[in-house]
Amino acid sequence: MMFYQRVLSVLFCLLVQPILANEQGEMSWDKRIVRGTLDNGFQYYIFDSRQEADYPKQLTMATLLVKAGAMDEEQDQLGVAHMVEHMVFHESGDYPQGVRSALTELGLKQGRDFNAMTNSENTRYMINLKKTNDKSLSAMLKIYQQMAFYAQIKDDSLSKERLVIEEEWRKKLSPRTRINEEKKALLRVGSLYPERPVIGTQTSIKNTPVERLQAFYKGWYQPSNMALILYTPSNPELIAEQIERLFGQTESLPLPPRHEKDPRLGDELKIGELTDAGSKINRVAYLLRYENRYENSLQGRRNGLIGYMARSLLTQQVRRQSVQLKDKVRSFSSTKGSVSPNVDIFGFSVNVDAGFHAQGVSVLASELAAIQQQGFYQADFDAIRQKVMKTVETNKQASQQRGSLWSMKILDAVATDKVLADPEISNNQVLDLLPTIHLEDVNQRMRDWLNSADRILYTQAVGGGKVDLGNAETIEKLFSKALQITHKPLQKAVQVADKALPENVSRGEYRLVSRDTQLGLSEWQLLNGDLLTLLDPTVLAERYADMYQPAEESISYFSAYSKAGYQVLGGNHWAEQIALQLSEATGVYGWTQEELTKWRQANKINLSVKQKAQSVFYRGNSTDINFDTLLAYYHESQSLPNIDQSVYQDAMKGLLRNAKVDVVRVSEAFAREVAKTRFGDEQELLPSVAALEQLSFATLNQAREQQIALPVRYFIVSSLEEQVLLQSVAKHLASIPRAATKAATHKRRTHPVLQTAGERRLDLSINETPKAEFRLYAYQDMTWSPTLALQLLYLGERMEEVLKRQLRDKVQGVYSVRVGLELNRESNRAELSVQFSSDPQRVDALAAQTEQILANLPALITRQWVSETQLAFADVEINRLKNSFRSTLVHRLELSYVKFDDARYLEDMATLDESLTLSRFQQLVDSLQFENKVVAFLRPKADK
Repeated sequence: MMFYQRVLSVLFCLLVQPILANEQGEMSWDKRIVRGTLDNGFQYYIFDSRQEADYPKQLTMATLLVKAGAMDEEQDQLGVAHMVEHMVFHESGDYPQGVRSALTELGLKQGRDFNAMTNSENTRYMINLKKTNDKSLSAMLKIYQQMAFYAQIKDDSLSKERLVIEEEWRKKLSPRTRINEEKKALLRVGSLYPERPVIGTQTSIKNTPVERLQAFYKGWYQPSNMALILYTPSNPELIAEQIERLFGQTESLPLPPRHEKDPRLGDELKIGELTDAGSKINRVAYLLRYENRYENSLQGRRNGLIGYMARSLLTQQVRRQSVQLKDKVRSFSSTKGSVSPNVDIFGFSVNVDAGFHAQGVSVLASELAAIQQQGFYQADFDAIRQKVMKTVETNKQASQQRGSLWSMKILDAVATDKVLADPEISNNQVLDLLPTIHLEDVNQRMRDWLNSADRILYTQAVGGGKVDLGNAETIEKLFSKALQITHKPLQKAVQVADKALPENVSRGEYRLVSRDTQLGLSEWQLLNGDLLTLLDPTVLAERYADMYQPAEESISYFSAYSKAGYQVLGGNHWAEQIALQLSEATGVYGWTQEELTKWRQANKINLSVKQKAQSVFYRGNSTDINFDTLLAYYHESQSLPNIDQSVYQDAMKGLLRNAKVDVVRVSEAFAREVAKTRFGDEQELLPSVAALEQLSFATLNQAREQQIALPVRYFIVSSLEEQVLLQSVAKHLASIPRAATKAATHKRRTHPVLQTAGERRLDLSINETPKAEFRLYAYQDMTWSPTLALQLLYLGERMEEVLKRQLRDKVQGVYSVRVGLELNRESNRAELSVQFSSDPQRVDALAAQTEQILANLPALITRQWVSETQLAFADVEINRLKNSFRSTLVHRLELSYVKFDDARYLEDMATLDESLTLSRFQQLVDSLQFENKVVAFLRPKADK
């Protein structure tokens, strides 16, 4: 099961707040949602997805919400809400074999189709039915009824489930979690939240008696404390009748008293410190807490708009002020969120160099005082108001379709006791309210926040080092003095110029190599040495007319493949990676980042790059009308000069700063030793200071020049006329001068990063927490093919399913197991990985069980599983071809040409399912031995 705590979840509620229902300003729900409250208080919310033009057919998304979480526990019930969440999947009145078994009998899988989560305020049980019909819907409602009212919570079942819950607790033992927990305790000081950890403690998980779980379930799992939310292609009236029969017969008893959730707000500054030894950053943060109650009225709606505008302008101004900061104090940032139902928080922070925390406090005081004194600029207020108006108009059009995300909006509204309005009417109300909001309103809201009496200042140092800033009185005086000083004017918006790409006057030549009219495919040789494959998707669309939908008809796809990987023989792999990254950060040479962003947004250009050990892929798409511009932008990415000097300096400064942090977490040390054991040589997972100091500007430019010089194979999937495409190709692709620098790159060769042959074992006892980690990495040589890659993908899922059933469900030894099995195209290897964490006392036995299962792979292949796999693949393939036909074609075109230098994958697409048979799977597993493997253990130190 999952659990989470909401601390700084920034809620953009601008367009999902309620609408006016009467003259008093009360607000009503979206009338398309069928709502009801039974006589016993049980609530339901049903959205008939068939109201949508393009609804997900047969999909039901359901959530049973119980308005009880960790904050409703008593001191002797720590973690009980979460433990009850686990236990309702066990025996119930009508399901003595367990609710989980009833769900799996419906064909549902835990994690994929059903799950649950607990937080401080509530517990949620989620079920997704992909094949909704009367029978499955009725069965699901029956299961929910049993979970809600008839869970038996037996002691013997709890004894087993404790082990799983303990592993969930253990899995989260890490420096990051500890630091986050320290932060949460600071943010929520003065409340019960720090004293009510959602998952409990190891002691409470092990020892809390079953009677306390039963008491919590009996007390809080009452009809009046529950709601059922359904997004379904079904008749709401008929569902409501079933809900009445199943949920309306249980009497609702009075709920136990609830604890106060909001922290006690004071009028003093509280000083805190994050002291975890795993900290890798020096930071000062200043937090302001204030009351913010939801108001179901017109004034509440207006207040929400003012708050949104003030937050946007304050965030924007903080970002501007950050630009002027000196290097020792940098990264001035802000965030806003909620810490409890009626208390919000606005936080500001700066990152500092070691020993400069005091200067960081001074900067925070000075910058916030300047903003508070001067307020926002009128031009910025006008701009944000225009942005809101534009967003509203856009959303008014989009509101015609609610979409499946509407189910989450319903759930969030119900969980927070708010109202979800018709978005079209709600947006109209925003337009009515905007003229009543002025700059003075927004400035006052900002000043109210910055004048909040309840304040927290905390420091964080690398390695958890101590920071002495003096006492609260000293800090108070610093902030007070800053308000008495006249500060220089706030940074204004930088006017971002409208840019146009440099005009490319050269033209390259090309010639036709071959044409396949059956596929709509043609191959072209560009005379600069590059190759091009064009594919007209409308030809193949005719083959798949029964599932093809014209959703992408106006989108063209582009990709470019070269062998400019980072693992160069005799080369510097850090130089290769950083050179490409700096090229991307530079964008168009001579432009600022803001100019590039504005240009890309205006032209709706999407182009990304991914580098692997032996390859680089550029991938992009655009509307047909902008496709020529997309190719022109790619042309600029291949032009020299390619790396801006200032981009290089800023990036290297940051990389060196990070490399000098001398904190090595246990997980990092373990990963480094695992890499060394697998690959033989000392593997640098991050660049060292010495490695970075070798990377001069000239070195990186040279590396980038050599990357650009390598020949490229292009793939274009577009229904634009061929001659139109070829004109763009001649101008932007064939004109790239690859050949001019080929002499400098003829010796450039890359090699894959390969695990070395043989069996090896790594056993490290360095962990500082009571947790063991197990890792297994194995490979087997296997020539890549689409069918083998597909088979291994599903086989890996099967391995994970079986291992989870054995290690978690049968012996309760782990919380989760992760299995990866893929056919690596570059290395021609089937590569297997398995990992989990566990009790140190049990890790060897669990590892032995894992290897035993992997040694008997034929036992995993059953007729039932093969049948389920065939159905699953059919669903995935249909959805893929329906919803992303062209992007699927370009991906498979890439795979086919890179591996086979032809388009056979497109020919074989229709027969992929023929590889998913019992005999083919049996043949595959019979061939898998995985004799080359590394097994690694991380254990606690001897004294832990």
